[in-house]
Amino acid sequence: MTTRDANGIDPAGPSGRLLHKGDLAHNPAPQAIATDTKNDRIFVLQVESTTDKRLGHLILNRFDRTTGKRLDHMRLIGFGHGLSLGAEADGTDTYLWTECGPLHIVDADDPARAFAVGTTATRFKYDPVNTPVLDAETAVLPRFTPAVGNTATGPSYDPTVAAPTVTIMHIEGEERHFTRYDGASAKAGTWNRSGERVTLPRTQPHATVAPSLPQTPALAKNLSFQGFQTIGDVLYVYQWAKFAVGTNPGHTLLRRFSWTTGLPIDAEPVLVTAAPGLVHREPEGLSAEIDPATGKRRLLFGFSNTIPGEKYERDVTICWFPAEEPVEGVQVLGDWEELALAGGLTAAGEAPRVRLVAVADTTYLQFRGSFSVSPGATKEFRLATLPHRLRPTVPFRHNAPRNNNSGRAICSIETTVTGELWVYGATADNAITWVDLNSVSGAWR
Repeated sequence: MTTRDANGIDPAGPSGRLLHKGDLAHNPAPQAIATDTKNDRIFVLQVESTTDKRLGHLILNRFDRTTGKRLDHMRLIGFGHGLSLGAEADGTDTYLWTECGPLHIVDADDPARAFAVGTTATRFKYDPVNTPVLDAETAVLPRFTPAVGNTATGPSYDPTVAAPTVTIMHIEGEERHFTRYDGASAKAGTWNRSGERVTLPRTQPHATVAPSLPQTPALAKNLSFQGFQTIGDVLYVYQWAKFAVGTNPGHTLLRRFSWTTGLPIDAEPVLVTAAPGLVHREPEGLSAEIDPATGKRRLLFGFSNTIPGEKYERDVTICWFPAEEPVEGVQVLGDWEELALAGGLTAAGEAPRVRLVAVADTTYLQFRGSFSVSPGATKEFRLATLPHRLRPTVPFRHNAPRNNNSGRAICSIETTVTGELWVYGATADNAITWVDLNSVSGAWR
């Protein structure tokens, strides 16, 4: 049983979805995520698929936050591996914080495994029209080196506080260091440290860090670092306990630390169970934002997913933990959204709508409204397609009242993992002419 931290976030509690299986520009998995809520954008970093990973070439994808559609991308030449990402709104522009060269080669003695990481942190304007390719060797970029001889560096940005901060992760020897800085000074080139430094061993055996994790199937020896983010006085670290064999990726973990003390908040990492139906559920990236609808803080966490029928092609799913407590055990995770009904269907009274709500730490997909079918349907039919934020990774189904025909007055509402809502139960001698959705509510994952 976990507790809510100073931000009100409970990583074992219910979660919502920001982006569902977003289509990336290239094949490899996403590496880091960030959002610009003022300009309604989502950014996702990935390693460029067409190059040697030792070159450190990245793709920076931009998505429309409302529709979930990828808009465009920039190529980042010689930047690293995408260890972390921060997005900072400046009017109608967005500036990104990322790692940058000079590069350090990890596993240099093994060409099949070797990849590059950046050893400095930088900030640049997202401008795919005028700068579709940004080359670390030739571009004039501000660069911050947190320690001479460090072998990996990455920044994240916290936009949720009155005075935004930048957190820098760097590896020095066998230790991974996290240091928080004043954001306004950092972008002006002066790095003023704020609070304690958090230090972790670079290599962390899961048996000592997370001893209560299930041991079957067998786990790889060490935890994998998958991202980090600061929100206020809490540092969140994203980790992955891989399975030693098989295609199932393993366990997703979240650790929390206090910037005031530099110490862990929890005795061991919290197991994250969101989005269980992804084919290759590999944790990828943390970020933070202010929910534009509620004004509340949210912690974002990403996953990669293998596209069905493909071996290496991945897409990205981004979930979030809310930062407010339930009211009498109920937590509304999003406003009602009206469904765009398929052809032949019309609203009957209140228009069909849908939202997410959590009760006792279980998230439910909740419907309301009703619709009529003209002419009556005599076989299964598509009702609508869910907004991308509400699409489950595990199929949802629930019974709903319909017109009574010879005592048969129930149909089934089901959704696929692509978000299509279907109605089942109509037959040639039992046409469906209307359906009421007000009682439709079921577990959503």
